[in-house]
Amino acid sequence: MEGGKKIRSVDKAMVLLELLGESRTPLTLSELERRSGIPKSTIHGLLSTMREHHMVSQQPDGRYCLGLRLFELGCALSASWDVTTVAAPYLARLSAATGATAFLSARSGGEAVTLDQSSQGSGLQVVSEPGCRLPLCCTAQGKLFLAYCPSEAERTRLLRVHPPMPHTPHTILDPAALAEELRDIRTRGYAVEDGEYRIGLRGVAAPIFGLDGDLRCALGVTGLFRRTTAPEFTLATRLAVEYAAQITAELSAPRG
Repeated sequence: MEGGKKIRSVDKAMVLLELLGESRTPLTLSELERRSGIPKSTIHGLLSTMREHHMVSQQPDGRYCLGLRLFELGCALSASWDVTTVAAPYLARLSAATGATAFLSARSGGEAVTLDQSSQGSGLQVVSEPGCRLPLCCTAQGKLFLAYCPSEAERTRLLRVHPPMPHTPHTILDPAALAEELRDIRTRGYAVEDGEYRIGLRGVAAPIFGLDGDLRCALGVTGLFRRTTAPEFTLATRLAVEYAAQITAELSAPRG
């Protein structure tokens, strides 16, 4: 937990919702007990309460799945995020121009969450579905969020709670080297991932700012680029920075 008083029953309910979401198929009480480690009687009580609020649904065979209310809340959240609507055509153009998967991400706690993506290329695509969560220290979008943290204290806290993990031999684990990388990102205005999360996978992410000047989202591409100095990666970088700036401008424009 990152701060505040932890409500154990709410925490357990969130665990159950996450398990149902990850499963993609309905689960029995026994399966939820095995996967969560929560006693079956507690699970039954939590599910009964959430079912009354339509957060979960029970199938005729007794298994449980996510409820329609979560979909409604998700739609309401999506509608409130103008950035996803504004960014959609840029994602399509970015993917089409680079042949790689374009993504729009936001930070949620210690992870980068994919809000939307577009795969317009005809070759092998690296797809990150909406809702996918990625680490901060070894992905382009994650490093961007670290670099543009509102304060040094917030960055330090995130790195303490979510320290770098050795996903590949290229993951930056040394604190001094990571600090230098984050300074470089702020200087040049974009972040690069070079096989740090998955071998052979390279990406770039550029900042989309809110009206307050704080980083709101990351726009970028990820794919099997040959190297970060290749012409196609240079093009992807230029377009990501250009389109992110255009999205920022559109979000800042007066609405009438």
